[in-house]
Amino acid sequence: MKLTRIAALAAFSVGFGALASAQIYDNFGAGNSYQGGIGWTISGPGSGVGDNQQGEQFTAGMTALGASLDIAMGNVTGTPSVTMSLYADSGGTIGTQIGSSVVVATNPGSFGAGTEYVSASLAGAGWSTTSGSQYWLVAVSASDAWHAWNWNDQSDAGNHWWNGGGYSTGQTHGAFRINAVPEPATMIALGAGLAALAARRRRK
Repeated sequence: MKLTRIAALAAFSVGFGALASAQIYDNFGAGNSYQGGIGWTISGPGSGVGDNQQGEQFTAGMTALGASLDIAMGNVTGTPSVTMSLYADSGGTIGTQIGSSVVVATNPGSFGAGTEYVSASLAGAGWSTTSGSQYWLVAVSASDAWHAWNWNDQSDAGNHWWNGGGYSTGQTHGAFRINAVPEPATMIALGAGLAALAARRRRK
């Protein structure tokens, strides 16, 4: 009985651990840390600071479908939301859009206040990636809004795009994480662990 319990708990722990830690890309630090008070300007044409759209190139760490997006995006003024889109890479430039865009609600007046970290579901968005392939994550603000995409604090830098200046290299990336939909094998392992625990409880 003791071995059964240990095996069941192990199966549950392994399944749950994989379920919780699967990420397509992640440049946040421990405890979702990022750089406060500095970031890329994301603003609309009616914001007073001009139309500024920004994009980060990244390499997918796994073949998966995106489940949710975490991002450090601080609101300065205006409508507290940004539109995030995923694009394929085309020779180091932004290619074809993958799936649909996602509107991410931000916290009003959050830039510099330490409340820039926000999340959004990617359910139904169709953000599919292939391990080792490159992609672009692009941020666009509402017409009246001014946001800042806080930089990561993990020295993650690379290719960057700005609609006002084109492409550049070696630029600090904004902080973001794309979480993956669990793979079938992970769900099976998790289900097996839960079933074993349920069976043990029934035998008590």
